[in-house]
Amino acid sequence: SGFFSDENSNNIIFEGHDKLTETTMSLVSIRVQGLDTFKELDLLNVVGNYTVRNLLKMERLTFFIELEATMMASSLSSSFIDASNAKPITEVFTIAFTANDIEIDFTILLALNEMTLGTIQLGSMLHTTNILPCLFSAIDKASFTGLALTVTDLVPPTMTGFLDRGIDQIMSSGATALFNMYEKAMIRAMPNFFQLFVRDVINDYIDGVVSLLGKCPDTKPPMSGFVDFRDLFLDPDDALASGGSGDAPYGNVIPWIMDIIDDQLFSADESGQLSVNELMVRPLTKSQSGIEGSLHFNGTLIDLNKRQVTHKIWTSFADNLRLRLSDLHLSGLDSMRVPTEILSPKSSSAHTLENKISIGVTENVSITDNSDSLRASFGFELLVGGENSPLAMNNLMDLELIVPSLDILAMLRATVEVDRLMKFPLKDITNVDCWISTLWSSKNSGIESDAGVAIEYLNMVLDDGMMVNASCISCTNQMLNQFNSVLSFLEDQEWISNIRSRAILIGSQLARGEWVQGMIAKQIDSSSRRCPHLNFENSMPLAQKYQKFETTREMVDGVLYGGMTLVQVIAIVMAQKHTGVDLPPPVDIVVSGADKTELIDLTDLGSILSWGDMVLDEARTYLGGVVESKRGEQVLGITNLLQSLILDDDGLLKIPIIDKGFIAGGVELSLYNVTLVGLDSFAKFEVLKTSGPQAFGNIIRLDKLGVTLRMGLSVEDPNTEQLRRLNTNKLETITVSLIFKDVEIDTSVMLALDRELMRSMKLGSILSIDNISSCLFSTIHAIGIQKLVMTLGNIDEFSIAGFVSAATQQEIDDFTAAVFTNYKPMIIESLPAFTATVVRPLLNNVLQYFMEKAKREGGACREPDESLTGIVDFRDLFLSQSKSVALLGSGLPKYGDLFRVLHSFIDDVISATNDLGQSNINDLIISKLTDNQSNSTGALFFPGKLFGQEFDIALNGLNAAVEIAVSDVRLSSLDSIGAPIRLLQPVEGEASILNNSVSVGVGPDALRVSFKLFVAGEGDDVKISNELELGLSLKNLSVILELLAEIEEQAFFSFPIKDILDFNCWMATMPTPFIDKFGIRIGSPDTGLVLRKIAMAAAEARLDVNCISCSSSVLLDISTYLSSDDGVTDTTDVANRIFDYGTKLLRSQLVQDQFDRMLNEAEMKCPHSANYNANFAGLKFDEMDAIESSEDAYGFLIAIISVVAVCAVVVVLVYVAVNWVSRRRHNRWVGTLTRAQKLQLVREQREETEREKDLNKIMKSLFCSAEVPISLRLLIP
Repeated sequence: SGFFSDENSNNIIFEGHDKLTETTMSLVSIRVQGLDTFKELDLLNVVGNYTVRNLLKMERLTFFIELEATMMASSLSSSFIDASNAKPITEVFTIAFTANDIEIDFTILLALNEMTLGTIQLGSMLHTTNILPCLFSAIDKASFTGLALTVTDLVPPTMTGFLDRGIDQIMSSGATALFNMYEKAMIRAMPNFFQLFVRDVINDYIDGVVSLLGKCPDTKPPMSGFVDFRDLFLDPDDALASGGSGDAPYGNVIPWIMDIIDDQLFSADESGQLSVNELMVRPLTKSQSGIEGSLHFNGTLIDLNKRQVTHKIWTSFADNLRLRLSDLHLSGLDSMRVPTEILSPKSSSAHTLENKISIGVTENVSITDNSDSLRASFGFELLVGGENSPLAMNNLMDLELIVPSLDILAMLRATVEVDRLMKFPLKDITNVDCWISTLWSSKNSGIESDAGVAIEYLNMVLDDGMMVNASCISCTNQMLNQFNSVLSFLEDQEWISNIRSRAILIGSQLARGEWVQGMIAKQIDSSSRRCPHLNFENSMPLAQKYQKFETTREMVDGVLYGGMTLVQVIAIVMAQKHTGVDLPPPVDIVVSGADKTELIDLTDLGSILSWGDMVLDEARTYLGGVVESKRGEQVLGITNLLQSLILDDDGLLKIPIIDKGFIAGGVELSLYNVTLVGLDSFAKFEVLKTSGPQAFGNIIRLDKLGVTLRMGLSVEDPNTEQLRRLNTNKLETITVSLIFKDVEIDTSVMLALDRELMRSMKLGSILSIDNISSCLFSTIHAIGIQKLVMTLGNIDEFSIAGFVSAATQQEIDDFTAAVFTNYKPMIIESLPAFTATVVRPLLNNVLQYFMEKAKREGGACREPDESLTGIVDFRDLFLSQSKSVALLGSGLPKYGDLFRVLHSFIDDVISATNDLGQSNINDLIISKLTDNQSNSTGALFFPGKLFGQEFDIALNGLNAAVEIAVSDVRLSSLDSIGAPIRLLQPVEGEASILNNSVSVGVGPDALRVSFKLFVAGEGDDVKISNELELGLSLKNLSVILELLAEIEEQAFFSFPIKDILDFNCWMATMPTPFIDKFGIRIGSPDTGLVLRKIAMAAAEARLDVNCISCSSSVLLDISTYLSSDDGVTDTTDVANRIFDYGTKLLRSQLVQDQFDRMLNEAEMKCPHSANYNANFAGLKFDEMDAIESSEDAYGFLIAIISVVAVCAVVVVLVYVAVNWVSRRRHNRWVGTLTRAQKLQLVREQREETEREKDLNKIMKSLFCSAEVPISLRLLIP
């Protein structure tokens, strides 16, 4: 119904004054009923530029016209009655009539002044009394151009309200009788009546109203400050009670609208359901989907489709990818219920609005019994394509989320500028930017706290009965049909509720965070510039800095929880797919495009390198065999090697992470290290077991294998103690661990390497580590993993520690424990099939990609740099940029990083020391090499006869046949190298000089060289036979070597791998010095290869003689002397003088001449040299014979030592023999003398002795003189 009245006007429709009475009749009100009976409504059909046609059809309309009639005696002078003191008589009566089946067809001409209408300000329209005047002020012309009203039936009018009921009855009866007489005529005449008469009356009335009311009141003077929502949305009384002014400063229109909304839309029925469901939600949703309370969005909603993977590395996993969400169905939207409040001002704040929306069933109603639950379902499609992809799948599932009850709570703080709101022009009423610009934001700082809108509180309350259902529509993974069992498990573990609550918390924090507020402030400023009526579009941008995204600790905590648990969920899904799957047989890898004779035969590496098979066999034997570790434990060789080389005392391999992580959104993440666990627990290590010319197998078993990732994490959260501690963000350590028990990996690999390509690979192509893989793959004709099976005995640990809260830590631990209890056996059982059917093909695809990339143009092994034509600078070759520059090198990476890494690694290894000051190289290399040769660490043993010789001597009357033999040579304590060792160390200011220094015999054991010597002689009156062991022990033997080695850059870059061990080829890379016909250098002495400096010295030298079987007792005296302090001192002095002599000899021109001749001959002896001559016999020099060097370096060294020792022993033995023969002959001669002659001889001898004593007191013998070199003193007879 509708009610129209105007209390401020008389509404007089009749006035009469005659000689009898004075009568007035006025309209009090008109009430209309039946406005809810519309059958058809067709409005605003444009039929002209300014004309619209409207058609209304209604079932009925009832009009109640309330009139007031006042009658009093005439006041005219000619009145028939003189009753001036009589009171007037007033009658208020109502005329009611009804029209049925009404059709109104009317056309309106409405000419609105667009400019006038657009400039009307919103503030002028906020009072109901101003609405029509403001609208009329914009009308240039308004009239009904057509008005037709037809009715099917008219109900006779009735009149009520007269003071006398009889009059009511008389008037009504009379009206009815009169109406019955003329009803049909009235119905027939009604269209024309309205078209001709009523239309004109209405148009005249409109013209009068427009001219009378066509002035829009001005907006009140500008008001400062912000809008008080209590006064804006509430009635004055309610506003005053809530703390507002109660003066209705913003008019009464908005409170009136809010009252209508509350009364009509948010009133509730007995079940608590709101009227908005019936009035708006159901009609709107039915018009969209055909079902009340449901919305259907058919088709694709989100489609992340990678139709063709372009990056080839990813094609190893899939050729195309697609993630699609489609067919969103929402139901239960018509279940809005109490309590629901929209834009409800908060009594304690002028600028805060409280909002609460409740949807779903009420309490104590089950989901299955009530269809009012909020439901959301959508199609989820995951497509992984590729013929060779082991991940290929096409799964289309229907996912459904059922929420019995949903409550959304939001508290908004908004500062709306009063001035902008009141002056808002109607022309921008649909401009969102202009509405946003009414919010206030600082124009100077732009900081987030000045945002015009802020979410002070946001929360979403979901009923605990929320359910998630999944069903397969079309799934290649049939195990997804059982995914609901996984969902049930997740629900039992409260995983879904935890994820939900954390997501809500993160969303709430984001909404309330400074980042969102800063974005709001930015949007307000941007909107102010785009709003036309503010005239900011041409102004300069404000120099504002808005808050960047800042993550809270709770957000990171939630992400870590989600990540740790989601990984386990994925593991469960993959395990379901691969449980019970049979292991496939080993696959065949096809070798194409190569003759097998061109391939490297892995069963015959000796054809490539003479020592290849031996090294491989020795390596396999050692690595897979049981040895005693430095801790005295019986372990596999691989374990011992790793313990000595890279593992720490706890058996862990800690790999430092060079990447320092990132800083973003207030989160700082620093990756510390990755630790491999269990590399000291090898139980079986059988690797590189060739099963064919191009195939080998590996079986590795470990008691434990795992990985630990250690990171540092911090969050700049002002709510944490971190920022309050002097604004220092100390990184908190977080550790993620995954540990397996009883791991076995059984794999076989097929590798077809091109023999010639591998041998001809140039050193310059692999100087950069990044190029090594492409160069290696360029030599491969085929590569593939034929078999890969990994089995586990147990999953010992999957955990995270650090940073996360205690509650989150407990939730992760509980979830992991539940997964282990319910799914661990299945995961362990599925792992062999997973590695065989998924991991192996993936690895093969990756290997195939790298092989193909290496063979494509631009992807093969790069050719060496030809722009460098100088001499290799060892500072740039071996050292890092900073160290190279410190030694006056360029620091440029022109030689790549391979040698830098190797040099740094070797330095680290050999520089490490033990408690005895010895280098780790002893345990890593020396001990193992010597143990393999002699079964004794640190010793080399060459059993048997080294050489033997028989000869005759005739000396001072001694004639004898002598036999000498040297055997069983042993070098001991070679593993006594001290630290630090300096190998290939560049020198400051020198590009081609390398320093080297080493000390041997460091620690308790001296370097010892020993051998057995057999000496036998037989002659006139003499027969000796001595077998003894001679040994020389050297303590702290130091060797210093400075070497000049100039290597040409181009020769170095083009050096082929096949000649890497050919010494002649390395010498061919050096500049060739000019030599004359005698082989003597001509020109600069510092080019090519020069032994610049060499020095050797021992802190102590001890010579010992141990008789095995000796017929000469004097040898025992010699042994006693050599072991005395004087003997050791003399031996040390002699040894150092010999070393000094030897080093002077090595630095002599004689040795340099040999180097120069070797440099000149190198190109003819190097196979890859252009001047190579396989039949080259060496250069010929005038009167110079080439000195052939022994092929056996050990034999050459032993021979020198043996010869020196043998000569010394022979001299001693000859001296003893000659002395013995002379004494025997002297005794025979004395026996022929008389007594007198004997006395005379004794007297002469006594005098000689006295004279010698006198001389000894004042003189020293040459042997004892320090002025005479000991080498000469030893040779003095």
